[in-house]
Amino acid sequence: MNPLFKIQPTSIDCTNAKLCLEISSQGFSYVITDNQTAMALSIYNFNDRPTDEQAAEQIEEIISEQPLLQDNFESTHIVYNYPSSVLLPQELFYNADHKAMLELVYGNCNHQTIKSDFMQADAIHNIYCIPDIIDQLITRHFTNAKHTHIFSLLPNLIAGSENYLYCIFSPGVMKTILKKEGKLQATQLFAFKTPEDAAYHLLNLCQTFEINVNNCELLLSGMVTENSALYKELYKYFIQIRLEALSNQFQYPQEINNYPSHYFSHLFSVAACV
Repeated sequence: MNPLFKIQPTSIDCTNAKLCLEISSQGFSYVITDNQTAMALSIYNFNDRPTDEQAAEQIEEIISEQPLLQDNFESTHIVYNYPSSVLLPQELFYNADHKAMLELVYGNCNHQTIKSDFMQADAIHNIYCIPDIIDQLITRHFTNAKHTHIFSLLPNLIAGSENYLYCIFSPGVMKTILKKEGKLQATQLFAFKTPEDAAYHLLNLCQTFEINVNNCELLLSGMVTENSALYKELYKYFIQIRLEALSNQFQYPQEINNYPSHYFSHLFSVAACV
């Protein structure tokens, strides 16, 4: 299976490096960092819209064809990027039926592994589920890895007391984090087919939480460009738009400059905070 993007040196000393691996129903990606240096990046998109079993087969294929992923890293962090995620206040966490809450919002959670993260900065818990077959596969290959959901990490990437709407775009899907006056309001994943669909979801999110789009900065990362129909549609409504730069916590290989930096900025921002 060929990667959409692949940037790697000829050799990496994995014993001193950190592997950050992101998995979703749409694809599989990883970055490798060594202290303040970004060493490697690979992004794979799954073929079509695979079932969980087909996605597991594709992940198995990627790992088997990447000897680098079979090395012993100083640390490994798995970031799950599946949509079934519910934020729960601390006072409700221990008395709530987590499976029932997820099923109320997302439907049947059978054959799913339920996990949770504590988001200390906001004093809330993120309850989420991932397919059993994916959890078993990843646990088998990365036995000592730490596991986190993407929505448990993204709020840490936005600092300040203003209104922020942070969006990460991949083909047909966008992940969103909304902060109002610096406080987390919502984390959500949307599927969309047209630029108008994407704009509608973002405008509706702002309206729901009573945020004036003229006073909200829209921060974009992932697969979007300034000359795209998607960007132009968003610019009709949001006057404050910024493409996310690469995290300044790392030095980057020269090859990464061949691409717009916001294509990969979210991956390295997440790697910097795990």
